[in-house]
Amino acid sequence: MVRQIGLRALLILAVLRTGFSKAVHVITVIVGDNPLLSYVTQSPSYDVAFSRAVGLFPSALQNVTRQTVYRPGAFSCLEAAEIMPFVAVQISNILDEHRFDFNVLISSGCSFEVMTLGDYAREWNVPLLATIAIDQSLTNAQRYPTVVAFPSSDQVTMIQAIMSLLDRFSWTTISLICMDQNRKVSDGGLYYFTACRGFLTVLGGQNDKYNLNVQHLDPKVKEGDLDAYSGVLRNAATQSRVIILLIPTNSKLRDFMINAERLGMTEGDFIFIAPRSPMVPTESTLDQQSRNGSSRAADSAFQSLILVNNPTPNWAALSGVLQSIRNTSEVRYNKTLTNFEMLNDLTISAFEVMTILLQVVRDLSPLEIEMQNGITFRQLFLNRTFNPLSRPVYIGPKGMRICDVHISKFNVTSGLMELSEEYLSVAGNSVRTHALSTVWRGKNGPPVNRPFCGYTGELCLGGLAKTAVIILAVSISTALLATLAIFIAMYHCIFKRSGHGAGRPWWDLRPDLLFVILKTTDWESL
Repeated sequence: MVRQIGLRALLILAVLRTGFSKAVHVITVIVGDNPLLSYVTQSPSYDVAFSRAVGLFPSALQNVTRQTVYRPGAFSCLEAAEIMPFVAVQISNILDEHRFDFNVLISSGCSFEVMTLGDYAREWNVPLLATIAIDQSLTNAQRYPTVVAFPSSDQVTMIQAIMSLLDRFSWTTISLICMDQNRKVSDGGLYYFTACRGFLTVLGGQNDKYNLNVQHLDPKVKEGDLDAYSGVLRNAATQSRVIILLIPTNSKLRDFMINAERLGMTEGDFIFIAPRSPMVPTESTLDQQSRNGSSRAADSAFQSLILVNNPTPNWAALSGVLQSIRNTSEVRYNKTLTNFEMLNDLTISAFEVMTILLQVVRDLSPLEIEMQNGITFRQLFLNRTFNPLSRPVYIGPKGMRICDVHISKFNVTSGLMELSEEYLSVAGNSVRTHALSTVWRGKNGPPVNRPFCGYTGELCLGGLAKTAVIILAVSISTALLATLAIFIAMYHCIFKRSGHGAGRPWWDLRPDLLFVILKTTDWESL
């Protein structure tokens, strides 16, 4: 130990005397050919962020270099994770070549990829920055002591915000409807797959508090096929009044809500809560008029809908960056990016990670860089807010981005989904409310957790039966009493008119008269 300290002291002294500064070598790792995560779609974002930072701070970043490790041949997340050991061999060779530099890894892969690469990064003691990986296991500092995750979708705080909403209105019986997604697709289905799993884990794990009913939708439902949702909706209506929807695209969510309106489920007795991935300009907004159903039907349906999402990037502020990304892709990679490939949150996350990394490096002195390793460098990101051009980025104490949550409702005046409240997770999980937070479709406020007669009226069936029996018994008794009264009155009138039984009470009948009455059918003979 003393020898190591002595060697480090000599090294520091050499740095101070010679002015030599250890270089920082950034290695971006891209595996597979997923359209949104591929080499030609992610690399331009890294390039633009790097060029901007170096252009602004040329002296502070003069010793920063970078290269890319690209491995084609995989499309899905699982396939990319399977070939990660082969990629690790290539990375290991690069680390050996740059053994005198401070190396940093950036991965644009999904959670499975980063989990595999994170194990190697631990053994190398090299920091690993993940742009989109969202699995909470990455916050395990014992297994991943060098990993920092920057996913723009903070599903943990989103679930916490929804649970806060459930608790506030005493909603404990929940229907969770998930549209099963093929994780190989590139339409953001992975977000909803992991979100569904998150709700199953958190709500399903609290059986003493929540009663969770789960249904799965077929992802092959075509846009406009409204009837495809009817069975799921009817089933949910028999189980709860609070329905959480995990449906990937706005067009399908719109179809689902219009179908709910046709079934009479948007009159205020039900509430639909829909977590959403960060909005991108290429996806039509939910409140735009569609060919499926009238605008009036949609407006009615959306009044029973709550949207929940993390804050979106400031697309207006990013216009110059996006144009640079497009130009870089065309010139350097001979690829013209479509709006779908460029205007998405994954592209912005890549830009943010490179920008933030270079900010941290810029703030370090040459001596501090000399002292860094994977574990200590990770600490520089924790409990810290960064402000890239896109939006504020806060990295929490466990090494993962923490986002606020926006909750939106339909404004009947503007015809748009507008912010009703904010769940400020960065500021201690407080809630900031807006005017729409008190607006509900039903006349009596928010839907009740359980109707008085139950979800299908089953609690009132027994009471109705008892009431019917009582009414029938009272009716029969009343009829019998009325008949008896009429019979007595007729006898009273007859005896009084005939003069029989004078001086005797009307009810004291003489035996001989009674005999005559019983034997005679001709009233005139009396």
